[in-house]
Amino acid sequence: MRAYALLALLTLLALHGAEQPAHQIRVDASGFESREQDIAKVCLSAIGELQQWCPGLPTESVVIQHGSQNPITLFQRNPQGEIVVKLNTGKTFWSQYAYQIAHEICHVHCSFREGPRENLWFEESICETASLFCLRAMAKTWQTKPPYPNWVSYAPALAKYADEVIAKRSYKAEFETKGLAKFFREHEPEFRSNATDRQLNGAIALALLPYFEEQPTRWAALHWLNATARPDNESFSAYLKRWGQNTPAEHQETVRGLQKLFGL
Repeated sequence: MRAYALLALLTLLALHGAEQPAHQIRVDASGFESREQDIAKVCLSAIGELQQWCPGLPTESVVIQHGSQNPITLFQRNPQGEIVVKLNTGKTFWSQYAYQIAHEICHVHCSFREGPRENLWFEESICETASLFCLRAMAKTWQTKPPYPNWVSYAPALAKYADEVIAKRSYKAEFETKGLAKFFREHEPEFRSNATDRQLNGAIALALLPYFEEQPTRWAALHWLNATARPDNESFSAYLKRWGQNTPAEHQETVRGLQKLFGL
């Protein structure tokens, strides 16, 4: 029997000590082999680590379902008007749930849209950054405010999962040696031809993680990443410039900082 949990306009007060509306999350637990309320609590915890830094931005209705392939956020909303997010995990692999939902909810935060794919690698890399950011933040939050009191012992596992992802990135040494700007220039054709090369995306995520951990309010600027359609064959420099032009003045410094990191 299919079971659903509706968590309508929940706040993250219990986890973060602030009245910050969350996305409306509905969990279809079919296929996960885990309790719907537990899945919901993990996913809301991960989402909250990102959303708490973006006050005042619109919320969305999201349904989380089990998928058998790579995690994905569907462009087509379901008949209920919900954004459909499919996660490929299950049972009590909470770190994996958190890693995947943080990536997918970041696509939602970026106001994802269809279009030319030459610069889609940047959004994919930002979403990989969100996965690491949320896991590492959750590891700290759960030390004192886990979803359930007996889950406090799981906090180190969240940090360990992030550390393991970082350690396995095959371009880690090259990026650290060359720096972000040079690494990007040398691999730009690969980025533009394949938006979802997880190892290349992962290297960019490692480069951007300190930038967002240093000042988490920078996450708010991502809401305008796809405010206007991506033109065909747009350069990455023009892509960032267009994003900056669409972003409110109080968040433009975030875009300028990223332009500087990429040497643009």
